[in-house]
Amino acid sequence: MKQIDDLMPLATLEDLRAFCQDYARKDKKFNKVLTKFLNERFIEDEDSAADFIARLEDAFGTEKNIGDRWHSYYVTDWDDINSVSTDVLKDARRLLDMGNASAALQIAMRMFELTDAEDLNYMYEDDEDGWLTDVLEDYGKLLVESIGSDSVPQEEKDEVIGKLKMMVRSEIWNLGYCDMGHLFQEASAASQSDDAMLRLLDEMISQPGLYDSDRAEYALRKIGILEKTGQTDEARKTIRQYLCLPEVRKHEVAKAVERKDYAEAVQLIKDGQKIATENNRSTKEWKELELDVYRRTNDKAKQTELCRELFVQERGSMDYYHELKKLIDAKEWKAFLAQLLSETNMQAWYSSSIEADIYVEEQDSERLFDLLMDPSHHTLDMFDKYAHHLSATHSDEIITEYVSMVKDYATRNMGAKHYSRIRQAMESMLKLNNGKAAAHQLAERFRDVYRRRTSLMAEISKF
Repeated sequence: MKQIDDLMPLATLEDLRAFCQDYARKDKKFNKVLTKFLNERFIEDEDSAADFIARLEDAFGTEKNIGDRWHSYYVTDWDDINSVSTDVLKDARRLLDMGNASAALQIAMRMFELTDAEDLNYMYEDDEDGWLTDVLEDYGKLLVESIGSDSVPQEEKDEVIGKLKMMVRSEIWNLGYCDMGHLFQEASAASQSDDAMLRLLDEMISQPGLYDSDRAEYALRKIGILEKTGQTDEARKTIRQYLCLPEVRKHEVAKAVERKDYAEAVQLIKDGQKIATENNRSTKEWKELELDVYRRTNDKAKQTELCRELFVQERGSMDYYHELKKLIDAKEWKAFLAQLLSETNMQAWYSSSIEADIYVEEQDSERLFDLLMDPSHHTLDMFDKYAHHLSATHSDEIITEYVSMVKDYATRNMGAKHYSRIRQAMESMLKLNNGKAAAHQLAERFRDVYRRRTSLMAEISKF
């Protein structure tokens, strides 16, 4: 029989773990000794996070060669980082669940420090699944939960907050893999007193070059703390100071609407529109907020006016079209719609059109036919989508145009992708009166003219 020194190198971690658990169930003395050892190792030892952190550091320190036999090109091995960081995250979560919040916090913080390194080759196109963003989000949750634990000394919490504060300003984090500003705020709120949090927020707000959206987020957090702690005058002063920021103003609009002070809400919105106009920014969001107020107050006149304005501004919108149709008297609708469309520079995409969608809903076959015959809508994609709506009224004219367009397309294009497109158009013809016969005749012509195009012959074989 072989001895233990010879056999141990063959054992896997799973082998040893299974043996220890099984033996501990049978032997109370071994159970007690093993439990004491593991508690000292992972729960009571101040350095219990060290091995997990070392695994992360090793992963971030590895590179792989993606060069060829002529050149060596070493880059960060993100596959290894993905695997190791995911496994360590599970272990850190177990440590937190067992009560060792300090170790979990150290591991989470080290993950962010390692990702903040300037010499890493970031993935960009290779990060197809966005796994780094997901992993960092999970590490962020772990960090916030850990730093909020009463078992973590305040000195350790403050040290982590200091590190996060520096990372918020890091150029590396501007790559967008993690919202460090939000993580900093969540971690600070979980670990700092209200007074300390206010000081931190003031410091962050005063940063030069800060984006308005970030400044607004810090300001809103400060306003919330001031209101929660009863510092009403200071909260109002802060609101006035940052009301020029859209996010802060929208927050105040929401509060006014909640307390049903609709006059105040509209005034805030109007001022927001004015600021947006002066800064050459879109006013759409502000108008939509104003429209929401008029819906709540059942002010149909202003609701109609604003819906009409937004329809024109958006170059057509089915949402505003449907809302206007409910607001306008049925007897006046046709004239109203005609005037509305004449005022609107309608939007048309490659294969769809809001104007065409409206004519379909209005069952206005004449205008739909005229639109499809217009050069701006005279494409196979438009015919595929809308022609069947004209089957009962303009089938012959539409089929003539359809056949002509498909013939022209076949003349100008070759290849499997284009042959599939021809088949698709011929299938759409089948929805028209006499469309089956037209598609069959067209197929016969193609078999005669393009008989050498075997791929095309295969595509149209069913016609």
